[in-house]
Amino acid sequence: MVADWSNLPEELLNLISVRLFSVLELQRFRSICTSWRRSSVPGTPFQSRRRLFHFDSISPSSPETFLSHNAFFRVSLSSSPSKGWIIKSDMDIVNSGRFYLLHPLLLCPLHCYFESIDLLEFTVSEIQEACVVLDEAKARVTTPGFERSVLVQLNVGGDHHHGVLGVGWDGDINYWDGNIFWKLEQKSDPHFADIIVHKGVTCVLDSQGIVWCISSDLEFSRYGTTSVDETVTNGCWGDMRFVECGRDLYVVERLPKVNPQMRKANIGTRKYSRTVGFKVYKMDEVLVKWVEVKTLGDKAFLMASDTCFSVSAQDFYGCLENSIYFFEKLCTKVFKLDNGNGNGRIISSKSSKSCFQMFSPSFF
Repeated sequence: MVADWSNLPEELLNLISVRLFSVLELQRFRSICTSWRRSSVPGTPFQSRRRLFHFDSISPSSPETFLSHNAFFRVSLSSSPSKGWIIKSDMDIVNSGRFYLLHPLLLCPLHCYFESIDLLEFTVSEIQEACVVLDEAKARVTTPGFERSVLVQLNVGGDHHHGVLGVGWDGDINYWDGNIFWKLEQKSDPHFADIIVHKGVTCVLDSQGIVWCISSDLEFSRYGTTSVDETVTNGCWGDMRFVECGRDLYVVERLPKVNPQMRKANIGTRKYSRTVGFKVYKMDEVLVKWVEVKTLGDKAFLMASDTCFSVSAQDFYGCLENSIYFFEKLCTKVFKLDNGNGNGRIISSKSSKSCFQMFSPSFF
């Protein structure tokens, strides 16, 4: 006997709807049939929390460290779904549980003339998530030990616990279980640059471009035997990021305009000097080594402060394929790779607006 899902009791549909996490899940729920769409009309507690993005500033009053969940969405007009924009949101879990708009590449809140926007008028899909450990919500101040973070599940004494692993400003790996912070010890004590959960495995990247895996009992093991070319990284940590593209793992290295000796000696100079380009490497899982990539094809990489990810350029207004978007010195920039040779040029949003359209939705 085949069940008629359209005739489920209203109470059961409401129980399903309140367990949905994202706007994308809500859209899928509402598209099942007429009765499911009507069950989640404005007026239910879930709708009042989920169906609007609020544009006022985030201002939770909790002074304590807390975990913030950020999400990136593709938003397009129903009349023109082939092209869209990227927006980024955070949920104010401390107070209202509502969504707030953030700068796509940073953690700071955006301000808008509109109080809110009804997402049900648009086609919305979630494309990336990130977690951030904050010391101060209103100013979006990250905890020093968790510049880049991931959620993990650990096996401690046979019991499973959820927590956060992060890379600190000093290059150390730290763990937080919601109450206690502690630093993970590594025998060789390398400096780490980034962290990611790739295909269910927690991976960290050190200063030589070596990938280490962290097990559920917080033990380190080296992934492969090779590293990114030292003549490129120069032993520098903090300038490299993980990026997932499809099922493949990449490393993107920022190349700053700075003397090589200064890169090793001064963290601040290394981190905030002007970017002159990027190098991209792809993990060859057969050979278990990094291979330099000269072109990204129709993809664009977005280097946000809390996570990095790839998108298909054709899906977004103005997005340049074979490029890397990043933020530097109060300005959004894009590094356009030249096909085949790995070189490129940097375009600033101060001099060109067309290739940054995807960050400026028409409804703002």
